[in-house]
Amino acid sequence: MSETDINLLIGGPQGGGIDSAANMISRAFALAGYNVFGVREYHSNIKGRHSYIHYRIMKERPRSLKYPVDFMVALDPDTVFEHMDNVGNGTKVIYDSSFDSFELKNARMMNHDTMSRVRSILEEASLTPDMKGISAYLKSKGAEIYSIPFEKLITQNSVDGPATRYYNTLGAAITVAMLGLDEDHMDDGIRYAFRGKDKVIETNLKVVKSGYDYVKSLNLKIDNLEVFERKPRLMLSGNDAVTIGKLMGGLRFQTYYPITPASDESTLLEAHEDVKLLSRENEKLKSAGVVVVQTEDELAAVNMANGAALTGTRSATATSGPGFSLMAEGISFAGMTEIPVVVTFYQRGGPSTGLPTRNGQADLLFALNTGHGEFPRIVISSGDVEECIYDAMKALNYAQRYQMPVIHVIDKNLANTMDLIPTIDPKKVKLIKSEISNEKLIKRYMLDTSNGISPMGVFGRNIFWMTGDEHDELGHVTEDPFIRDRMMEKRMKKLETADSEIPLEDKAILFGDENADITYVTWGSQKGPILDAIEELKKDGINANLLYIKMFEPFPSEFVKKVLGRARLIINVESNMTAQAAKVIRMNTGIEIENNILKYNGRHMTLDEILKATKDIIKKNGYMVVLNNGS
Repeated sequence: MSETDINLLIGGPQGGGIDSAANMISRAFALAGYNVFGVREYHSNIKGRHSYIHYRIMKERPRSLKYPVDFMVALDPDTVFEHMDNVGNGTKVIYDSSFDSFELKNARMMNHDTMSRVRSILEEASLTPDMKGISAYLKSKGAEIYSIPFEKLITQNSVDGPATRYYNTLGAAITVAMLGLDEDHMDDGIRYAFRGKDKVIETNLKVVKSGYDYVKSLNLKIDNLEVFERKPRLMLSGNDAVTIGKLMGGLRFQTYYPITPASDESTLLEAHEDVKLLSRENEKLKSAGVVVVQTEDELAAVNMANGAALTGTRSATATSGPGFSLMAEGISFAGMTEIPVVVTFYQRGGPSTGLPTRNGQADLLFALNTGHGEFPRIVISSGDVEECIYDAMKALNYAQRYQMPVIHVIDKNLANTMDLIPTIDPKKVKLIKSEISNEKLIKRYMLDTSNGISPMGVFGRNIFWMTGDEHDELGHVTEDPFIRDRMMEKRMKKLETADSEIPLEDKAILFGDENADITYVTWGSQKGPILDAIEELKKDGINANLLYIKMFEPFPSEFVKKVLGRARLIINVESNMTAQAAKVIRMNTGIEIENNILKYNGRHMTLDEILKATKDIIKKNGYMVVLNNGS
């Protein structure tokens, strides 16, 4: 491989060591100087159903994934069937030779609908619904099958427990060995994946050696990968990045109720909680840290975060669609009482319980309109792991500066994206401190202000009244029509202030040539795949750019209108069915986007399907393409 570009898929049962295998491989390549980018797809049951991780490894920094994959490591027979359409010419399919006798009817953990679809495809190809039939199908697409005696190779090392426990390690080792990366790098990956467990490391290193010896004995190595200089980098998921950003942004109080895919953020915060409890509640905490509270439900989560913010504490909560629904009244309360609270909103497939562990971007309009009545809120979204860090910091800043709820929207795909990013620059975002009044009795909701921002008051320092009812400057309940008008206008004035103060690059960015043939429009995790698509289209002589939207409230109307007003062919790309960002654009600019690339099957968007859809639109113009890659 002159230019290393490896797409790798590891699949198996939920709880079957897929994450560990991915960690081994990603760390091995990272330590060899490569860049690694991946997305984790997992079933919504605790254990057993099919899950997988899709990785891309390059010398340059990848921003997207693509099919067909170059390697598929199957830790169970189901994986081979589940991903029958993700292979192509030259794909190496690796699995245990005991799977050779497997019949599709025995795939007890496979969804019935999936099994029926696979069976139909094989029958149409006059192939039997078993491993023999699926192998023939894969070979017809150019794939190479490697049926390897996993159990024999593992048990020769006198391992503890069943051999299946080490299938992930052996599959990873064989893959890395075939690619030609030195065993030392794989060993380092093992030491990282099982750090702190010396006995486990020792056993797994033996399994790695067996894998490398097997590849060497049969001369299966296909390349000798170059090793590059190591640079300081961080391997993070989107969840990890938001956690780090909140900590750097001065977060001191976080609430949550367990829900996918938001929980990983709060549990990581809990793992690094740095507060020592004292015997007397009114004593000061010995160390400055983050208090993390798992509440009884999302109603309590948002209101507890509101309460913490009223003490002058930087506070936040994190949730997903169903939980955000329950938070609507609490967010409306924060809007009325001007509470600086951050809600990190991890989107997933809905409605209702929907697809609890799958991707979706169908909650943009919900974030913009949640809560009864009209009140200001800032709505921002992130598009890659690195952005998540700095956006989380900015969200806390916005809440403090403008005294309003800030909703930070992230899609599940980004939350579960693993990326190797440059080291963090803590000086990139300067923390904004709240200007808390030093007076005892304050006009918390003072009307005489040019920017809508009244003096900040906190419990324990200032005296003021607070209610969810309409109120006067001191906070007393009022229904006076004159005061009502002025209070509504004062609150909404803060959005104008935010719009004038927040830099344009924090709202929307144009990537590429202003006079491009194609202008993509997107938000969230499609950012990376589209930027890669632009590079690929350039090779075909097609000049494209990207209007990437980060802030939806306040919306950068004039900039968006300017960019789209001179665009030749506009293509909107989203992971929802109703093109919600395009609706927001039309609402704010009057511009209707006719061409849409949409995906709503819950899986991540890939480079290859974006390229194909783009070329279809170029041919037909005025067209909607629905993408369906993924298993």
